[in-house]
Amino acid sequence: MKKNSLVLIAISSFFGWQAQAQSFSDYDWKEDMAVVKEIPKEYQDADAVIINNETYSRGTFSGTFPYIEQLATYRTQQHIKIQNEDALEKYNRIIVQKFKGRIADYVQYKNVDVRVRKKDGKVTDHSVRSLKQPVLSEDDDLYERRKDLLIYEIPNLEVGDEIEIVNVIESKFLDQGRIVNLYSDYPTLNNSYTISVPLKVRLDGRIYNNMPKPDVRKTSTNAIYKWEMQNLKAVPEANSSGTIFTKDLEYFVYELNFDAFRADAMSFQIETWSDLMWQYSEDFLKVRVRKKKKLEEFYNNLFVEGATMFKKKPEELGGIEKLFLLNQYIATKLQIVGELEDFEKSEGIEYFLVNGKADYRSMMRIYRDAFERFEVEHYLAIAKNRFDGPIDMTFVTNTQIGGYFFVFKNGEGFSVINGNGAWGELPWAFADTKILMKDLADRKSELKEINFQDLDLVSPNNKRFIRSQVQINLAENAITQKVSNSFAGMYARGARGGVVAANKADTLLKTMGLSFENNFEGRDEIKFVVDAAKVNKFSTMPPYDFKYSYNLTVNNLIKEEDGKYMIKGEDMIGHNVRWVSNSEKRTLDYNLPYLGTDTEDLYLVFDKDVVLENAEELTQSVDNAYASYELKVTQMKPNMIRVQSTYITKKLFVPKADAAKLQEANEAFEKVSDAKFIFKLAK
Repeated sequence: MKKNSLVLIAISSFFGWQAQAQSFSDYDWKEDMAVVKEIPKEYQDADAVIINNETYSRGTFSGTFPYIEQLATYRTQQHIKIQNEDALEKYNRIIVQKFKGRIADYVQYKNVDVRVRKKDGKVTDHSVRSLKQPVLSEDDDLYERRKDLLIYEIPNLEVGDEIEIVNVIESKFLDQGRIVNLYSDYPTLNNSYTISVPLKVRLDGRIYNNMPKPDVRKTSTNAIYKWEMQNLKAVPEANSSGTIFTKDLEYFVYELNFDAFRADAMSFQIETWSDLMWQYSEDFLKVRVRKKKKLEEFYNNLFVEGATMFKKKPEELGGIEKLFLLNQYIATKLQIVGELEDFEKSEGIEYFLVNGKADYRSMMRIYRDAFERFEVEHYLAIAKNRFDGPIDMTFVTNTQIGGYFFVFKNGEGFSVINGNGAWGELPWAFADTKILMKDLADRKSELKEINFQDLDLVSPNNKRFIRSQVQINLAENAITQKVSNSFAGMYARGARGGVVAANKADTLLKTMGLSFENNFEGRDEIKFVVDAAKVNKFSTMPPYDFKYSYNLTVNNLIKEEDGKYMIKGEDMIGHNVRWVSNSEKRTLDYNLPYLGTDTEDLYLVFDKDVVLENAEELTQSVDNAYASYELKVTQMKPNMIRVQSTYITKKLFVPKADAAKLQEANEAFEKVSDAKFIFKLAK
């Protein structure tokens, strides 16, 4: 299999979404390609060495808080020396994604350029759009995504060459701040990160683990901050999933402050976490009721209908019971939209409840009003994503906040409502972390702390089970599946979001169709039909059992060759494994989001008697202290084969020395995913 690296998509991890491009021009290089005198001895055996890596950000801001608009320019420029074949294979292509959908309205590539220095010192500045575009085979990793990519081959690239890549994008996404480290996949001789902001926009930041202080300078209009480090070892896992780099590597955090864009001066300066949470409630959680009678009618109807669940009369319901019924309505019926229409932004909460549609902030206002209306003790709460490390109590900044939610008194203990519908459901990122809580009834109230521990993360209820009855007509090259998807615990929380949202909007069939379009993108010969899609079960109580089903018919998925029938493993099985980057040479420990059991059970029924020719090759069994993976194949009948695939994670924390053990299970699954299921007719 040919491995490819998206050379120009480094900026995508920088934003947390994929920047995609339609058009671009060559870059006007500001200086000649720097001369590399000598690679340090300790890096001479590395696959590649990054001579210099620069990230530069400059933005202009407008609007009135909280509706701030930004037009930003981001430039990334990287100078690399290729020292062996593995790195050559990574950098011999320039790959740029095409704009699609909403991203195209917010991001544009302005420049993409590459220049190469050969061993004899000659430098060639390539015009990227003039480079050859390869014809991809099915074995190429990019084959199925080829329609979404612009792919260019760098000619005559060799080991020992140096390559310099630059890309410049314009973005309208607001940069409010982030956590940054300067480590890369390869050893880096110099890495810098520069941000230029107007003087009106204040920047506050902190450096950690002996990170060098930034160089700060000012012009008549802007303040410019530059963080820079030299001679950095390779840490490929520094920004990958499963990594809490903040414990081991130097890093910095910055936040942009837009208070100067407020229409009215702030009544006080934010100095404490309590101040910050109060200001958030003032900015975004003020409850507005336009038609009080409509709101009362909504609740009266809700309680009349729901009281029978508790075997009570409506007037006998307690505050927690009323809150539960409201939560049930939000979970099962209220559509959560990304953005309201302009005329809806001034509506009261009754409008959203009666019309069954709200944005996230309107939903949070509904909950706040309900707590007060039903007289339930409650607090606004914040937590930091545990993968970003603990909260720095001395640095009061929204950048550290992973989310706002409510904590409320429930019997003898406390419970959570986070705006996603389920009762008492804390996002996995906030489990076993310090949670700060503020009583919004008192501006001067002291913060309280709570920790919900990690019991949900390690619960045996965390399960995913997919059962599929598959009818395979070899003569017609047609596959018909009846699929049942069952989830519980953390798996349910991760799986139900898009399905439930589509079900509320009555677009489940369309949404699933779009999902399969994405799966089969670039494979025009494959035709499919999805029908009978429905949500079978949705429990808002622990362990949050969730189930949905659908039927799928697919034509032309099977490849026939020399009397044998082949189906790709990735089209059969689809676990979401906890992939461990750099597992053999880990610098950092690995952390799992949660544990659980993920099982897929397929019953393949053919129109003819068949055997799975490579069953022995596909059969896998790996089991160790951290994870297990098993693929089991059973010939049930002459025309029926059962395929069972099970992936289990066992420990949240994997020491770096044992990372390869977890990866053993992942690689066993990858063998199945990369292989083909080869069937032949029985004799």
